[in-house]
Amino acid sequence: MRTFVSASFGRRDKIVRLIGALTVMAVSGAAQTSPALTTLHSFTGGNDGANPGAGVVFGKGGSLFGTTYYGGAKSLGTAYELTPGAGSTWTQSVIYSFQGGTDGANPDAALTPGAGGVLYGTTFLGGSTGNGTVFQLNPPASSGAPWTETVLYSFQGGTDGSGPRGSVIRISNGTLYGTTFGGGNKAAGTVFQLTPPTGTGAWTETVIYNFQGAKDGANPYSGVIQSKGLLYGTTYTGTEGGTVYRLTSKTGTWTKQILFNFSAPALGSHPYGALAIDANGVVYGTTSEGGASGAGIAFSLTAAGKGNPWTLTTIHAFTNGADGGYPYAGPTLGPNGVVYVAASNGCTFVGGCVLEFVPPAGGTGAWTETVLYSFTGANDGSLPFAGVILGTNNTLYGTTNYGGVADYGTVYKLIP
Repeated sequence: MRTFVSASFGRRDKIVRLIGALTVMAVSGAAQTSPALTTLHSFTGGNDGANPGAGVVFGKGGSLFGTTYYGGAKSLGTAYELTPGAGSTWTQSVIYSFQGGTDGANPDAALTPGAGGVLYGTTFLGGSTGNGTVFQLNPPASSGAPWTETVLYSFQGGTDGSGPRGSVIRISNGTLYGTTFGGGNKAAGTVFQLTPPTGTGAWTETVIYNFQGAKDGANPYSGVIQSKGLLYGTTYTGTEGGTVYRLTSKTGTWTKQILFNFSAPALGSHPYGALAIDANGVVYGTTSEGGASGAGIAFSLTAAGKGNPWTLTTIHAFTNGADGGYPYAGPTLGPNGVVYVAASNGCTFVGGCVLEFVPPAGGTGAWTETVLYSFTGANDGSLPFAGVILGTNNTLYGTTNYGGVADYGTVYKLIP
């Protein structure tokens, strides 16, 4: 098996140091008693892509769409489609191979569906100055014709931001919102808005918030989510272990409120994945480190009334044992208050796992954790860095960064 190349995902190389000189081992003939997992595609590291750092999204006809950080025609990443066929057969096709020029390079975030089958995404590198892009993929007008990529914005690496690592969101008027890991007026990252032209012409980028570092937070890996016109997100670092924040717009000016500052490692540190929010306004997230064992937590944040601090509840503190550890993926909300999390490490075979957390009856007490599937590091995959999405009948879909037939990652389906 290949060893984990820490330079490939610089922010994730901590997991290698924390667990020692780990190489994910294929477990030959290992018994797997968890619910049924089907590998829909194993990446070969060639033109089909390699090492997906992002999850998948649904598109037209039940297809799944995603990105790979490496692989493709220039080994600089791909956007791909998985089309369901007869029985359990899925067909993978690359809809775009990044060239590393003005078109962008190394996409590290999930795609965002738009109107008419359009997909939006970001690349961490490439673009006109090498500081990343926001792009649009237009579906072909006729079957068999190629998809068309259009760069909506190339980051310049200055006050406009640099290196987007998270997905963008699209609101009803077509405006996109996202984050950059670096750049801005303090080089600590930004939240940006991309406004489409009224007719033909260029999209307009506006930085709506500049992270200041220190207790204000810095370096967001994930994008933002929207609820009731408000934007929610996380910063990976700052003076302490990162923050959860909210942005509110009044008369065109955005103001920021820190909902929680991870000031003590025991409470969790370094939130990496995207947040989720339920109908009651409760915010859910994960931290990639911290907690009682240092292996991260799953948490909820509840508003305590106007002017009062939000209350953090630890849903689970990971031990990096059979329960998993170091969740880089954000949570996914299921029916009846269930929360799904992919842990990147630990579990039965040390290759990560998919977990289900059921809330306590009556709202008080401990959550119940169930390991739905432990990755063996063999053909089923290993090191899931992205979260899952929920399909019909509560079927879960996701990706692993390594493992599979060629050890370049997989796309999987999991039936609980």
